[in-house]
Amino acid sequence: MRFASKFVCLALFAIATPILRIAAQDLVLVHTDESKYRNAIYAESRRQLMQGEFDALEKSAEGFRKSKASYFHGSWALTSFYLGAADIDYETPDSECLAFLQKIKAWAAAKPYSVTARVALAHALVDYAWKARGTGWSDSVSKSGTALMSERLAEARKVLDEAKQLPTKCPAWWDVAQRVALGQSWDKERYMTLFKEATTFEPSYIDFYENAVLYLQPRWYGEEGESERFMEEQANRRMGIEGDVFYARLVWLLDWHQLDANLFEAHPQLVWRRTVAGFNELLRRYPDSLSAKSEFARLCFAARDKERARLLFQQIGSNMDMRIWGDHIDTFVLYRRWALGR
Repeated sequence: MRFASKFVCLALFAIATPILRIAAQDLVLVHTDESKYRNAIYAESRRQLMQGEFDALEKSAEGFRKSKASYFHGSWALTSFYLGAADIDYETPDSECLAFLQKIKAWAAAKPYSVTARVALAHALVDYAWKARGTGWSDSVSKSGTALMSERLAEARKVLDEAKQLPTKCPAWWDVAQRVALGQSWDKERYMTLFKEATTFEPSYIDFYENAVLYLQPRWYGEEGESERFMEEQANRRMGIEGDVFYARLVWLLDWHQLDANLFEAHPQLVWRRTVAGFNELLRRYPDSLSAKSEFARLCFAARDKERARLLFQQIGSNMDMRIWGDHIDTFVLYRRWALGR
């Protein structure tokens, strides 16, 4: 499979922009039922935390752990719970971050045997640590930012160590531990030992695999092609079509993190055939999923698979899934026009 360069894509965009802005008027901006469900979980756990409803927080988390409810791309609803109860936006002023951390610490103090409260606290501390570092490359990080990050990661690790001694276990504990490991530059052997421990505890928690794929990229601690080989190996551990579905979901999650213009140029060892097989099965299982169709269509554009993109955009029509496309209306219109030839 040959893929168009990002320069070709940018040229197409420059030529088409005046037309796109007219075509965008016909779009229907859609928040799917899944997106509404995710947002509701986030909003409710955030509300419960801010209002000090600690019993409700405990009950919600336990329900998500037991049900293992998940989304089309494989992540558990438990992830949305922790985003609401613990996530710190990097743009939030430090004064607000500290006040938010105090809310979680009050929860942990009120529930001394709660693994949920401690995982939430560690999650927030890791976010606060990465906030100090910033989102740039390592050579752009200041000495003070590095020192603050190190201090906050150490505090998060201490909270996780204490939480691990509690009788109740939570898969999100390992998710947060992986983020600490990335920030503390753990060597590969130590990191993969943590990964094995996590997947032994709960093999269906896809965040573990997503985190490892990121760790194994060359921009972090892997070699060229290592993350792609890891994805293939993990998919091969699953029987038949389940391996293809798992692989497609990992490609989907990787696409969320991709900083380059073209996923398949940045990761040339990704297997398009297997991605297609996995998405075809997802759409067989969930034929009404606008999110799965939209993500598949995005990937078809990256892979320059115009025929599949055409069929998908014919089904999608003018319905723009806000979860998949964000506010990139011009991108959606450009991809649709390319696929449909009009």
